[in-house]
Amino acid sequence: MKNCWICGNASQTGEHRIKKSDLVERFGKGPYRGPGAPVHIRSGRTRDVQGPASALVKYNKNLCVNCNNTFTQPFDKAYEHFIAWIAKNKPVVINRRVINFEVVYGPDWETKQRDLFKYFAKCLGCRLDETDRTVPGDVAELLRKDSFTTALYVTFQVNENARTGEGVGTFPLFADKNKSTGEETGFWCGHFYRWLTMRYWYNHFSLEPVGAAWIANSKFLYLGWSDADLTNCSEL
Repeated sequence: MKNCWICGNASQTGEHRIKKSDLVERFGKGPYRGPGAPVHIRSGRTRDVQGPASALVKYNKNLCVNCNNTFTQPFDKAYEHFIAWIAKNKPVVINRRVINFEVVYGPDWETKQRDLFKYFAKCLGCRLDETDRTVPGDVAELLRKDSFTTALYVTFQVNENARTGEGVGTFPLFADKNKSTGEETGFWCGHFYRWLTMRYWYNHFSLEPVGAAWIANSKFLYLGWSDADLTNCSEL
């Protein structure tokens, strides 16, 4: 049995690979049946997803009950609020390519945008832990801090190929390697909700128009763009 990568206690629960609220918003509460039902695509294999609690959309047990259900709940809520706002304000976001956290969250925007960043930190940590990699100390430690320094940053893009798309899913995990030693020095992965791409980068610099690097230190998000075909990289 693995230990929870956040606190070190025994892992008892599996975090969702794709946020349960995203699945429910897009496909309903389930069960999923018929030609419009979602499918899980991974490593070239396609399987039916029965509902938003399916084991196919969860990691193996990687967090303890307290960390998954209590400690990180504010992070999950901040993400859910953010996505609900995105869904209601698509024309504004696409036209302006700027998101004002005060408009999204109200007067408590500074705390809520920090919780949102911590949600993405949890996403990266779970992805790394799944592959038996050690979650960087600064990523695990920032979850408990109001002020932190980290090599993690997050970017947001409007996908021009998916403006009318209906998908939700994740991107593969990639790693930088030192050519001499083979040591992994950086990572990046991410997920998407319909036309919005969210990527998390650790100690890696991208040359793509991914948008401004965000580390929970700004009132505004500046979005980049992409034209990626998401068909083959998505898990759903």
